[in-house]
Amino acid sequence: MIIADRVRELRRRRGMTQEDLAETTSLSLAVIKKIEQGGTARMETYHQLARAFGVKTVMFVSASPPEPVERTADEVVLAEMRSAINPPIGLNGVPLYGTADNNEVNLARLSQAVTAVATAYHDDRYDDLAGIMPALVRSAHHHVEFFDSGREREEALRLRADITGLTGRYLIQIRAHDLALIAMQASLRDALKVGDIPLAAASIAGQAKAMLRQGRFDEIEQLCVAAADEIEPRMSSATPDELCAWGYLLTYASSAASRNNRAKEAREYAVIANTAGTRLQREHEDLIGHRSFGPLTTALQMPEIEEMDNRPNKVLELAQQLPLGVGQTNPSTWNRHRLTLARAHVRLGNSDKAAEIISSIRRECPGWLRYQQHARDTTREILAASKRMPSEEVRLLADFMNIEG
Repeated sequence: MIIADRVRELRRRRGMTQEDLAETTSLSLAVIKKIEQGGTARMETYHQLARAFGVKTVMFVSASPPEPVERTADEVVLAEMRSAINPPIGLNGVPLYGTADNNEVNLARLSQAVTAVATAYHDDRYDDLAGIMPALVRSAHHHVEFFDSGREREEALRLRADITGLTGRYLIQIRAHDLALIAMQASLRDALKVGDIPLAAASIAGQAKAMLRQGRFDEIEQLCVAAADEIEPRMSSATPDELCAWGYLLTYASSAASRNNRAKEAREYAVIANTAGTRLQREHEDLIGHRSFGPLTTALQMPEIEEMDNRPNKVLELAQQLPLGVGQTNPSTWNRHRLTLARAHVRLGNSDKAAEIISSIRRECPGWLRYQQHARDTTREILAASKRMPSEEVRLLADFMNIEG
């Protein structure tokens, strides 16, 4: 009842009735009553409450035993991935990685395989990745164990950092967040062993992305700001990889701050990150960690902040000011921006436009869209805003994302 007590206390302290709070937050009265009676809600709902009360979102997150849930098929589906990323350890302290590659070692072939997996990831071929990644991670383990020292050992460690980082990003997409964090931390350890700071920063940014989904906003901000301060490059001589590493860390600090009802700080981080993107003049693809980065990537952060601050008009205004002629960012980053636009349209009363945007993403990138909570939340808002029978387009979206009611 801790969260219920906090909501009730803050509401009364501000002289608000439950009806007042429902109107201020655009939540239903039933949702407010459910929360004050001890029910749970989504993080987005807590963010709306925090904005209404002028407090941090994490104020409504408290430690409590999780509700028991039925065992799902996903636990078995991910068994091979868990075995590769988080193997058991015996009394000798040695992880039991299993076998791979029939004891053959070939760093060039491993590198080609990592590149192929990165391409599949950016093409949203998640069904393919589920079968490929465990074997590739085991192969990377085998290569690291085979080489004792020298350049081959360093290259094996770098490739293992690369593939575990990619695996972590895939696991985030399918919402296996704790396993994703294990993969990202393993990637970070290997990257630090070989002194690859951009790859290490990519691993930290990956941790931040997983933690965003877990509502760990304070930790993300502290982690990313500290790392960004440590690696801040000299703008006049920084490489694209160095600018990307620094800029991405600040972007995730901005994302965490905006979700934690700290819009002012979020805007400050985004402005600083944009200096790195602007410095590059155009988007650079396939940087270390298989990322793209540039002035468009960093400019897209501002509309996201305004969405979280519930300023849909500002979202659409900023979308008209994005830099032109600077190349393209990666598809997932651009599609997240399109979801931001859809949310803005539905909140301005244009549900048809919002449905059109999400339907377009469904046609182009169905494998990516089906894992996006943002898309589910926006589709629910579209359904709630419908004053008549939902259109066939909206019904198809709801069915595609398994939204009931």
